[in-house]
Amino acid sequence: MKNEFELYNHIKFKLYSLEYLIERVDNYVQVYAIDYPTRKSKYNTLEDLFNNFTVYNEPLITLINNIKTIE
Repeated sequence: MKNEFELYNHIKFKLYSLEYLIERVDNYVQVYAIDYPTRKSKYNTLEDLFNNFTVYNEPLITLINNIKTIE
């Protein structure tokens, strides 16, 4: 996922029943559920995002095996 992000500056993925978008904006990285575009979380790096963004109170890094990337 990191390579794809560095190449395209965004990743679209599905986790449980929601689709999410991670994208680089200016000097930060933001993530949000596509159905809830007003609930954006901002982080300094992609690593910060994976370690600190939570879904059902679990960091994204621990849910990495459940993530399905979308083209």
